[in-house]
Amino acid sequence: MRVLFDNFGKTLVAVAMPLAIMTLASCDEDLMKLKDESKGAYVQTEDKPIASTLEDYEEFSEWVNVLNYSETYSVLNARNGSASAHTFTLFAPTNEAMQRFYQKRGVSRVEELGVTYAAALVKTMTTDVDSLKLTELFSADVVVYNREGKLVNEAGENIYLSVDSIDGFDLWSKSSADTVGISREYIKCSNGFIYKADGALAPLVETVFDRVVANGASHIMVEALRATGYDKVLSTVADTTYVLGAQRITNYYYTLLNVSDEAFGRAGIGSLADLKNALAAHDDDPSATTDELLKRYVEYHLFDASYSLGELQEMIGTDTVRIWQPIANDQIMMISQSAAYVSQPAGEGGETALDTIYTYFLNVDDIEGQSIDDASSNVMAKNGYVHELTGWLPVYMPKQSTVVWDLADYSEIRNACQKEGYVFQPAEAVANESKLSVSSAKCYTVETGPEDSKNSSYGSLTYVTCKSNLKDCLNHDRLVFNMGYMGYVSMKTPTLVKGKYKVSIKMAYLVEQAFIRNCNGSKGGMMRIWVDLPEPAYKPADDEWETYHKLDCAPYTTITKSTPGVYETVLYDEIEFTETASHTFKFIMMDPAASTNAKFSLQFDAITFTPITE
Repeated sequence: MRVLFDNFGKTLVAVAMPLAIMTLASCDEDLMKLKDESKGAYVQTEDKPIASTLEDYEEFSEWVNVLNYSETYSVLNARNGSASAHTFTLFAPTNEAMQRFYQKRGVSRVEELGVTYAAALVKTMTTDVDSLKLTELFSADVVVYNREGKLVNEAGENIYLSVDSIDGFDLWSKSSADTVGISREYIKCSNGFIYKADGALAPLVETVFDRVVANGASHIMVEALRATGYDKVLSTVADTTYVLGAQRITNYYYTLLNVSDEAFGRAGIGSLADLKNALAAHDDDPSATTDELLKRYVEYHLFDASYSLGELQEMIGTDTVRIWQPIANDQIMMISQSAAYVSQPAGEGGETALDTIYTYFLNVDDIEGQSIDDASSNVMAKNGYVHELTGWLPVYMPKQSTVVWDLADYSEIRNACQKEGYVFQPAEAVANESKLSVSSAKCYTVETGPEDSKNSSYGSLTYVTCKSNLKDCLNHDRLVFNMGYMGYVSMKTPTLVKGKYKVSIKMAYLVEQAFIRNCNGSKGGMMRIWVDLPEPAYKPADDEWETYHKLDCAPYTTITKSTPGVYETVLYDEIEFTETASHTFKFIMMDPAASTNAKFSLQFDAITFTPITE
């Protein structure tokens, strides 16, 4: 099957597409082709486009060969014939640069790399930033930024371009160990610009599973992935399905905490059979089979999102312990931060400075000393990251601890933001808020009220980043409820260890919500909360309803100030969970203003579960 699609972010056009639902791990590896929107044909202008222009320069002859072999020549020779013409910026490697690139990869010519790899190489060195004239637009101290703080190439990968005061510009990506020099001079073409490059960035084509196999030191983990079917899961980049004739592409991202054969060996595990025996000895459920335990073990080492090492090790506020939830059902992992202070040599003033070094351990109350090997981690794949553990990290039963539930912190939302080009959980307050409707996300169940909402500023459920007036929101983002009167949303909490908790909620308050806080035509944002309420088909008896922790509350009435900001109030003074699991919270809008006032919305940040110890 061949997929032809116009460049970066436009409508997909299928050619000879099978009607069946298909899994296409390589669908995004076919380079995008531009389509004339007015005529439905591929066109060339009378002036010379990029690929034809390259033919005039002998120093790019090998790159022209790459374009022809990868069947991407026509892409860089095409221009959209409509009024909204798109242009490319190509960073074209010279002949010498390509020879050095081949030598690093142990080949002598592009044909030895294969068509798919060659096409990915072209995409890596091409971006569709319109009319990018670096020498005119950017001074010597400026890094090129788009709304994500980086450029995005045609492969969908983030690339960085900064000024080099000597040579021109430096181009690099997180997935490549190389930095490429870009000249200050450019060639203007009819459909974009060409900049000379003294190297080529290796395209990111390996999947998470490819990375584990390629390191050659994780045979037991590779066998475990294959035995549980996760070799196929971690080899999947995207699925293409058809809903009512419309094509839908779903991208997948994963993070694997890998265990090398050496790390297994330190625990006396030398084979897959040894691993199964060790899991059975470690588990206290005699009814579980070794195959079930192996599957849970693999899932315990997997997250269904792409997390860098820095993101995994990032603590929240002043906390020194962070809880993470892997794919394994009802299991959690704890990453603890330990600080050490190291004296640095005296400076010019004769003063000795102290430098703080942080070490991170996993599940320290279970097996002391397990951590992530920083030097061998942060291995980027096309569909995620691979990090290396220093121990074998079996599943364990943690103690109760404070859990902060960011209502927008779901892998599906993270992946959706990444696909749509939005920043997820920005590192600092943003200058301009971004909004992404998440009403149809599977991690939420949303139903609008019979009269819906009159607030057109937000969708029924919207992910929104925060400006400086809401800088105290966790991860500088929030979730906006806008379902109308009697509308509801339900969602699952992170896994909570069994026990008693106090539950509080943090909410964002804006000036336009003053009528809610003051109950002026509003009931203070009244809502009803149910916990683990069965599906509507199940009808609890009258004396059963309270067992689902029914709560009616008006959280915005607890805000005592008129200043916009982030405020917190207690929902439950005490709530008890009798098993370690995730729980479903259902929020029903009970304020009639939700359907009558165009400024009504409830904007929530996070819910905190604080253990109550007796």
